[in-house]
Amino acid sequence: MSKLNEMRMYTWNSTGLNFIEEGLETPDKKPYFKESDKDEIISLNQAFAGKNYGVSEEVLNENKNFRNFSIYRDIKGKSDFEAIDLKLNAENNILVSNIDINAAEDSVSSFLVNVNGDGAKLYLNSLIRVNLEKRAKVKLVIVTNLPTESTNIQSVATLLDEEAMLDISYIEIGASHSLVNIKNILEGDRAMVIEDGVYFKEGDEFLDILATNEHLGNETDSDAMFNGALKDRAHKNWKGVVDLRPGCVSADGKIGDYSMMFSDDVKNKTAPILLCAEKEVAGNHAASVGRLNKDMLFYIMSRGFDKKQAESMMLEATFAKTLDKIEDESLREELKEEVRQMNTRN
Repeated sequence: MSKLNEMRMYTWNSTGLNFIEEGLETPDKKPYFKESDKDEIISLNQAFAGKNYGVSEEVLNENKNFRNFSIYRDIKGKSDFEAIDLKLNAENNILVSNIDINAAEDSVSSFLVNVNGDGAKLYLNSLIRVNLEKRAKVKLVIVTNLPTESTNIQSVATLLDEEAMLDISYIEIGASHSLVNIKNILEGDRAMVIEDGVYFKEGDEFLDILATNEHLGNETDSDAMFNGALKDRAHKNWKGVVDLRPGCVSADGKIGDYSMMFSDDVKNKTAPILLCAEKEVAGNHAASVGRLNKDMLFYIMSRGFDKKQAESMMLEATFAKTLDKIEDESLREELKEEVRQMNTRN
């Protein structure tokens, strides 16, 4: 058994959120139908050396030893938007992938990583690392849309130098068993992270997510908000951590999670956590669990919409901020349509 998504410091032990313990079944190594990039960014390996990130060490070792797809991007200057599509199906049902992005000084770039699939018993172990050098600006949107009976294991790590800015969004639909770890390390002074998350879980699907913003530099700023919807017997664990480390003078970190529950049988565990080892800092953490606002629902229905339409409109409005960051219009509209179906009357 392995400890997965283990928090740096234990808290609220009674909730069972400090880690999850389960055995991982390493898949057979098999080729993926896309061809990997051949060049590796050596400097990026050096930048992340000694950093603690990922779902677990065992998961990272599996990614290294069984990897069947890699992408490396060394960004200089202003780069065009790039969509990276990763597809799984019955023939290509195992994807162990690595995406490494090195954003050089003063560079500007935008990426969409779209993981989708069809079929049963799909398996994903994904590692995404982004290194932002001084004053680099990166927008990264990750969309995971896998069918039921799929396993989704995602490790995302970013490292920000002085005055770097990261706009990162994680969107997940589907997958019966999902483990997600997102860690942003604000190492340079005045580094900034804007983070959004959206998740939809139904049936017997399970999601465990650990989102950490680690502040090391002075005057660093992170603002993270996750929104989700749970139906049927879905189970979600969410741990959001603002980690204000020694020396991060005048740092400001905010993190929160808002879950809407559409069934009495869903299980939701949410732990917003503030770890503070510096005096001159600011930190906020929050969580909210509930149903759709009845007053707003009544107001929309009074404008001529039935209950089903009103519920769908409210869901779409809640998640619109994050979904609108998807630069692929067809994918954006596809996900919005799925959101419209995530209501109490379906």
